Amino acid sequence: MTCREALLNLEYMSRLPVPLSSLEIFAEAGRLQSFRKAGEKLALSTSAVSQSIRKLEERLSVQLFDRKGNAVELNSDGRKLLRDVEKGIEHMRMGLEGILRKKPLPVTVRSPPGLAPLLTPVIQKLVHSENCEVRFVSDEVQERTGFQEFDVTVFYGERAGTHVGAEVLGPDVFFPVCRPDIAAKIAGRPDELGNYPLLTNETAAVTWDDWLQSNNLTVRSGKRIYFNRAAHIVAALIDGGGLSIESHRILSPHIQRGELTILPLEGMRSIKRNLTYLYVTTDPSKSERAARAAQLIRRYCTTASDGLLKSKHFATESTQ
Repeated sequence: MTCREALLNLEYMSRLPVPLSSLEIFAEAGRLQSFRKAGEKLALSTSAVSQSIRKLEERLSVQLFDRKGNAVELNSDGRKLLRDVEKGIEHMRMGLEGILRKKPLPVTVRSPPGLAPLLTPVIQKLVHSENCEVRFVSDEVQERTGFQEFDVTVFYGERAGTHVGAEVLGPDVFFPVCRPDIAAKIAGRPDELGNYPLLTNETAAVTWDDWLQSNNLTVRSGKRIYFNRAAHIVAALIDGGGLSIESHRILSPHIQRGELTILPLEGMRSIKRNLTYLYVTTDPSKSERAARAAQLIRRYCTTASDGLLKSKHFATESTQ
């Protein structure tokens, strides 16, 4: 291969394998789950959108939509690509706005959905203290490198501490929690646990079985209700729907306000793990504001040895 051929080959590899316009059309069609609506949004005909998507699929050798008559629906490959394409479009939009408006880019914060409510005071403080906007992203993705594009990222889960530079935000402690009136009925008797539904988070790092086994307990008749989000567990608990094993960090706001309580079960052991970590960007151009955002996260999201938040901010509805 000649030097010129090598340079041409490198130039080709550095470019996208598909036109950027086709990705924009795909993103709109995927978001709306409709070629017709995407065409209306982009001032294109339905057939033009359909042809663009078809060419994109041919170039990638992957089908992105399942087609049933005139209806279309993203398949698993399409959903994955849409997530990444939307991130790319958003980053380009932010970059262009930064140039066109001559204004600072937003402070960017990212966390899992279960911890998002704890970051409300952080976002409010940032809005008032920083000379820029704030962009908050809540998702379950724990990829190895994408988080580095954010000023600060909060990780949660078994793999959270594997990221280089991650800083633990205190322990996550697990022990049965419920509404105070239910706790009064149980009256500290472990055998009463089976009389109430056991609310179970399918994505939790610690489960009911983990806690029961650690305390050599067997619940004979308690039925389980399964959820895949901590927010659903919280809502069910406040509604009196049963008992839950969930991180006290996540439940702290409701425990502080008296909406929920930790079951008084003497002699029973809790499970304590380091699951919540903070990552701060190493980008020198963002280091100052990232450090200020990180300090706020430490202030509002760090737990004490019992797993409850050190901050008492959530003890009232005040946001001051």
